[in-house]
Amino acid sequence: MDPKLPASSSVSPPSDLEHITQEMYKKNVELAETNKTLSLLRKIDDIILSSVTDPSEIAKHVAQTLIEDAEFQIATLYVHDTARSEIRLLGSSQSKTVASSLQALHIADVFPSLISLSHKNNLIVQTVRDSKKYMTKKYSDLVIANASQESGLLQQSLQIKTFFTLPLIVRGGVRGALVVGHAANPDEMGDFEISLLHRLADVIGIALDNALLYATVQESNRRLQEVDKLKDEFVSLASHELRTPMTAIKSYLWMALAGKGGALSEKQTFYLDRAYRSTDRLIKLVNDMLNISRIESGRISIELTKVDIQHLVTEVIEEVSPRAQELGIQLTSLPFPSLPLTLADTNKIKEVVINLIGNSLKFTPKGGSISVSFNVGSDGQVQVSVADTGAGIPAEDVPKLFQKFSLLPGSYVVNKTATQGTGLGLYICKSIIELHGGKIWVKSNGVGKGSIFVFTLEQFDPSKVSASKNDAVELVHTQL
Repeated sequence: MDPKLPASSSVSPPSDLEHITQEMYKKNVELAETNKTLSLLRKIDDIILSSVTDPSEIAKHVAQTLIEDAEFQIATLYVHDTARSEIRLLGSSQSKTVASSLQALHIADVFPSLISLSHKNNLIVQTVRDSKKYMTKKYSDLVIANASQESGLLQQSLQIKTFFTLPLIVRGGVRGALVVGHAANPDEMGDFEISLLHRLADVIGIALDNALLYATVQESNRRLQEVDKLKDEFVSLASHELRTPMTAIKSYLWMALAGKGGALSEKQTFYLDRAYRSTDRLIKLVNDMLNISRIESGRISIELTKVDIQHLVTEVIEEVSPRAQELGIQLTSLPFPSLPLTLADTNKIKEVVINLIGNSLKFTPKGGSISVSFNVGSDGQVQVSVADTGAGIPAEDVPKLFQKFSLLPGSYVVNKTATQGTGLGLYICKSIIELHGGKIWVKSNGVGKGSIFVFTLEQFDPSKVSASKNDAVELVHTQL
């Protein structure tokens, strides 16, 4: 029996093989185009996440990417200005062919830089108003009426056959529009370009929205800084102007109380004393406001010199003792043997000590005590502690201290006759101590258990200052 091939052979006809090859080719093309789309979208994502924050620069980068990677001839981004009811060109890019044609025709750009939303026949305007994508083969559909003359000749020169307009929609609102031009008719364009057009709007819209939001925040910050600067200038000027007449009023009241104008009755003395105390309080408030203005505007400086902090505290206690005796509070200083000298501004640190002791006087009851002690920390800095047996501070209120206008709820003021504070004293103390390179903090075991305020200063180091001929220390000016 002669061996023969069976009638139902499994070998595929040549036509089936060609079909499989064609299908594989199409799939490979589709895969390549998909990869190309993803690569382009990834580049736009990189632009969104880059350090570039200027909306015009981002628009320009995005448009340039579309020209280089998507083979469009023109790419233009518009932003929608809702306040002015107009569309403003933000950034654009053209292919080398289009750029050469524009240069030869002495034309700066293909599309108008500003379009009013009143031009309803303009396709870019329709895109923004209707939130829809449009396609046209007429360049004249994209320019305003008085600019549409000879548009056909210009389109022919640019060799662009199809224009697409896409709304950039973010959070339900139209942020702008993207306009692209292609050298092919729609039926000649590949799936890559068509697919890309449907995905571009969302990604570019996010990029534009982020840039515009960042620009808005930057502009708001700039304006706030200007307002803050004006506020500081006003406070500084007002403080200077107020301090002079109030000082004069205080001086005349003191002379009246001292009997310089003749004997006073008991009632007159009482009235004048109240006026004197109120004026003194107002002067302190003005001085605090002036200090705050100088601190926050960076116009405060310190003059560093060697300071015997124990001697400085002794001087302050001598000044404050009459007030402490009046309130029935014992005020003492606990010496520390061989305490190192500190590097500090005498007047500024004296202000800190006065503020801290004055604060303790407000919150310590009659019969209580306030003590100032000294130590040297493990970091070598000199520590000064002001401890009282006063009202104490609730744990939840401790973080609120040292903040501007930090008057605590309930305040726990014991000595109602004491001058009520403004919440600026501790903030000023913190600013001055930090200006010296030190730290300040508070410790309290709670209400009724007293408080301890501690601040640190650097030890005096001769290498940080230079001695003059008379062995006095030259002042070192440090700017905040």
